[in-house]
Amino acid sequence: MIKLSDYLDYLNNEIIQARKRADENAVKIAKEYAQHEYLKYFRVPRFSMPTVKMDIPLKITDIDSETKYDFKIIPDQFVKEVNEKIDLVNSEKKLNIPKVDKDQIDKPEFKEIFKKVENRDYKFIRDINTEIIKADLKLPVIHFLSANVFSTQDAISDTEKVEMEKIFADVLISKHRPVSTKLNELYIDPDTSKASDKDKLLVNLHVEMIEEGIRIVRIKDKNGKEIEEITFE
Repeated sequence: MIKLSDYLDYLNNEIIQARKRADENAVKIAKEYAQHEYLKYFRVPRFSMPTVKMDIPLKITDIDSETKYDFKIIPDQFVKEVNEKIDLVNSEKKLNIPKVDKDQIDKPEFKEIFKKVENRDYKFIRDINTEIIKADLKLPVIHFLSANVFSTQDAISDTEKVEMEKIFADVLISKHRPVSTKLNELYIDPDTSKASDKDKLLVNLHVEMIEEGIRIVRIKDKNGKEIEEITFE
């Protein structure tokens, strides 16, 4: 896995080195022509690469980006979505997680979570999932289960606590609307021949490099000081 910028720098350097070797070979041939009895009267052949075009398949392995979100909670809608997920989890995993109501969502422990999450509004963050985990849902979830399950605290299963925490986290994440994204780095893998790459994100990179030259000349100014002058060709 390498940065796309590093890979393009590598390609650029390889082309420059290839052109350098071509020019070195042209100088070598020119010297041979100059010393030859007959070839010295001929023009020395020289081939250049004014444009290099490449179509390169690449595999995107990772994207380093940051996103700004707008977080909004509509209590009735939030409760509805949480309860829908509770029904689904109870049915699939044979659990007995109690449903929530709007009054419970209005409790201080839940309001504190909403406040923590809302404080990140319109700030660049790398991973919304990590930010929700930082909000720490364990305490309000345990409080909720303790208040709603008609048994002792010991009777509440760890599985129910974990699933309820995950349900709240999933719904909180769904309430984040991305408003802008900043791409920092793109990581790629040039090897796309593996069988495991079948379902990976592949792109075709079209690169066109056009030759430009520079010439560095040492000259002396009016005071006799030697300076370097760079001219673009």
